[in-house]
Formats: sequence, C-alpha cells, structure tokens
Amino acid sequence: MADEAIADLKARLARTRLPNEPAGNENWAWGTNLSYLTRLLAHWEKEFDWRKAEASLNRFPQYTVDLKSTNGETHTIHFVYEKGSGPSRRPLILTHGWPSAFREFLDVVEPLAHPERFGGDPADAFDVVVPSLLGFGFSSKPRTPIGPAAIAELWHALMHDVLGYRRYFAQAGDWGSFVTSRLALQHADSLGAIHLTMLPLRPNLKHPSQPPVTNEEAAWIKKMRAWWSIEEGYRVIQSTKPMALAPGLMDSPAGLAAWLADKYFRLGDTKKDHPYRGMEERFPHDLLGTMLSIYWFTGTINSANMLYRAGPAEGSALLKPGERVTVPTGYAEYPMDTLPLTPRSWAERSYNLKAFEIMPRGGHFAAMEEPELFAANVRDFFRTQTL
Repeated sequence: MADEAIADLKARLARTRLPNEPAGNENWAWGTNLSYLTRLLAHWEKEFDWRKAEASLNRFPQYTVDLKSTNGETHTIHFVYEKGSGPSRRPLILTHGWPSAFREFLDVVEPLAHPERFGGDPADAFDVVVPSLLGFGFSSKPRTPIGPAAIAELWHALMHDVLGYRRYFAQAGDWGSFVTSRLALQHADSLGAIHLTMLPLRPNLKHPSQPPVTNEEAAWIKKMRAWWSIEEGYRVIQSTKPMALAPGLMDSPAGLAAWLADKYFRLGDTKKDHPYRGMEERFPHDLLGTMLSIYWFTGTINSANMLYRAGPAEGSALLKPGERVTVPTGYAEYPMDTLPLTPRSWAERSYNLKAFEIMPRGGHFAAMEEPELFAANVRDFFRTQTL
C-alpha cells in the first residue's frame, strides 16, 4: 500500500467528527458505543502499524487468477495457498463471510497445513486455500454483483481447473457457508465433505418430503425471528438500498469502523457487561484495525455489501422441493453466533449431517476468535471423511 494512502487514512481519522450518543448506550443498544469507538479510532490513527499488519498478512504465499463467471464477466480472485506437509495432504478451501476477510483464517492456516509443528500428526495435513470473496479485499469488484451459486462455480474452477484437485474438502461460515453449500449442491462429485459454522439452506417445509415441524423447531424458529427483528437493520439496508449507505462508508473511516464494529460486538463471543473491555479482549485493536484497513485500502466495503442484494436475488439459500445436500456435512455451532442454538433435526432437513457439535466458546468469527479450538474441530471432522 502506498505511503500516501496510509497518510490519507490517518488524516481522515484525525478530522473525525463524532456524533452525540443517547443515554443508555453502554450496552450498545443503540449501536456502536461511542467510548469504544473513540478508543478504536484513536488507536487506528496513532498506534496501528499497517506495515506490520501487511507483513503478517503476507506470511503465506498468495496469488491471483482471472476466472470467468456464468454471466460472462471475468473476475480476479485473490487467494492464499499454503501446501501442507507430507505426501498425504488433502485439499481444503476455507471461505470467509461478512464483515470479514481472508485474514479471518490466517491463524489456522499453519496448524491445518503443518499439524506436526503443533504436536499433531502430519497425516492430518491439508493443502489450504483461502480465497477472498468476490468484491472483498484483494479480489476484484464485479460490475454486476453475483451471488453464492455463481461464486461457487468460480471456487470449483479455482480448485479443480486451476489448482488441479479432482476432489477436495470445503469449510466456511457466514456468506462462505452459502458458497460452500452451493458447491456441495452443484459439484457433489468433487466434494469429499463440507464443514460449516452456519447453516444457510432453507428447506421447503410444505413439500411432502419434509416431516412436520417439531415443537423444538417451532420454538427455535420463533426465537430466531424475534432475534432478527432486532438485529437485521444492517441486512435490510444492504439488501435494498446499498448505494444510500455506500458514500458514508467509503469516505469516512470512522463510519466504516462504527458500521463494522457493531457486528463484531453482536456476533462475536464478547463479554457485554462493559462498553469496551469485552470487545477489546476478544478483538484487540490491532486485529480489528487490520480488518478495517483491508476494506479501507481496497475500497471494497460497498462491493462486499452488495452480496446482501445479489444473494437473495439469486435465491441460492432456498432448496428446491425435495432437494438436499448429499455431501457428508459436519457442523459446529459457536454459542454466541446465531442465538438460540439450532436443533439438530433442523440441520438434518437440508444436509447429510455426519457431525453436529455445540462448541464451548467462540462466536461468528470462529477461526479468528478461537483458532486452536476451530482447527482441532475441523481436523477431527475431516479425519473421518474420505476423498
């Protein structure tokens, strides 16, 4: 990144004009807490070192490749590619979501690719591929936004055609779980198994293939609807009028920080008994500063937000009547992710479920929040699967 871009960011942060804050926002009830935001912005301006972060991001080999999507547009896909130890390594593609970036997985790349360095068995090694979602970070911005089903075709081309893997594993959360679920539906012959930390596919409950909703499922659906009625404001605007939001997030680093920090607070496994202590403990300023800087320097917040419109327009979360993922599926639910806890029977409606685990801690950004726990869970599941 050019020195001029770094200087511009710091100058903009120095000129931040903060809003007033209503009484009672200590628990973020109105959105990002102002005392937290003030501390984060001060660190981003005065203490955060992008060059240090840049070196950390570059600790694994990275590449770009141009691939053509189903609509005929050519996209540049950025990806980390770390080949594992030993002759028996297995290919694994890890896909992030929003508001995240490829950085989310970097703390688990080495443990997954080289388990013997951490006291593990080299037989568990993976060739690890971590792409940046289209429109995110160092991947290109699509002229016409495309959804998870179309992105899944690009991922298959990357793994199968570019990297030469006849069969492979895939893991993901958030929007990545949509892409990975579509991979399993569209290229079942090439997927040995998938592992998810979110279950995005929705069955047609009125179809004869679906049994009646259980009492546990009905209670879960009711609670989830109540949860979303409070938390879905960001999703509504990004899926309907993203261009109304875009100039503020593109032109103001403070606006970008406030918009994204709220999601890390809500969805991360953060202690919520103090305006900023729990948030800073779970997501140190340097870590969140790196995430924010990826969005800022690449100018991709708007193109990333567009996925919220392109995805529903594509209808990629809705299963056709009688349709189901047949690829063996492992699921790990991190308890501070989507509340309340998902019934296992709901997962089994849409997926060929082989493992279902409620994790003891961690949140929506599992690989970044609890890398050791995440890597062990992923490794344990794929150890039971074959390519």
